[in-house]
Amino acid sequence: MKIKAIIIDDEMHSRETTSMMLNSIDSSIEIVAELSNAMEGAQAIDKMKPDLVFLDIQMPGMNGIEMLSLLPNYKGEIIFVTAYDQYAIEAFKKGAMHYLLKPLDPDDLSVAISRVKQSLTNKPQKSNGNWLSLSTQEGWIVLRKGDILRCESFRNYTTIVTEKASHTISKSIKEVEATLSPNQFYRIHNSHIINIEFVEKILKSDGGNVLLSNGDLIPISKAKKKNFYDWFQARIDSI
Repeated sequence: MKIKAIIIDDEMHSRETTSMMLNSIDSSIEIVAELSNAMEGAQAIDKMKPDLVFLDIQMPGMNGIEMLSLLPNYKGEIIFVTAYDQYAIEAFKKGAMHYLLKPLDPDDLSVAISRVKQSLTNKPQKSNGNWLSLSTQEGWIVLRKGDILRCESFRNYTTIVTEKASHTISKSIKEVEATLSPNQFYRIHNSHIINIEFVEKILKSDGGNVLLSNGDLIPISKAKKKNFYDWFQARIDSI
C-alpha cells in the first residue's frame, strides 16, 4: 500500500532530513510535496488530500496548529515534527498521531510510520482492528486489544498482560506497539507499554511511575516523562 505524504517545514534541512529518513525506513511512503510555510501547506493538503502529513509547528506567519484549523475536514494522519515540546497537548487535541522532537530519531520515526500504516489499514474495517492474534508456545490466542493492561519486553520477546492472564510472544515490543492504538496505549519506557484505561495513579516519586488497576507499578523513563504527561493530560481533557 502506497502512502501519499506531504512534508511542511520552514527549514530546508529539516525537510531533507525527514525525507531522507523516510526513504530509508519505508519505501511505501511516497512524498508528493514539500512545503516551506503553513499557508502553502494548507492549500496542498486541500488539493492533494494526502494520507499523511509531517508538520512542523513553529513557522513564520502561521504555525502548524493554526494551519490545521483551516482544514477541519482533513481525514488523514498527522505527525508533528518539531523542536518544541510545549505544544504537545494542543497537537494531540488536533488529532496528531505522533509528536516527534527534533533532531529526529530513526526508531521513533519507524514506530510512528508503523502506527500510521496500522491506522490506515484498519479504517475500512475498524472491527478487525480491535483484536490481536498471538502465536504463543501453547498455540494461537486472540485477545481484544482493550483488555490489554500492559506490555513488557525482554530481549526479543514481549509479555502481554491482561486481567486474567499473561502471554509471552516472540515479537519485539516495537512490533507490538505498532499494532496498538496511539490514542489508548503509550510506551512510557523502552520496555513498557501501558493502557490508559487501566491507569489508577501517576506517581512522581522515585523518578515517576504508573500504578495500574491490577496493582502493577510501571516505571516511566526520564526521556519519555514530559511527553507522556502531556499526552495523558490531552487524553483526559478530551474525555
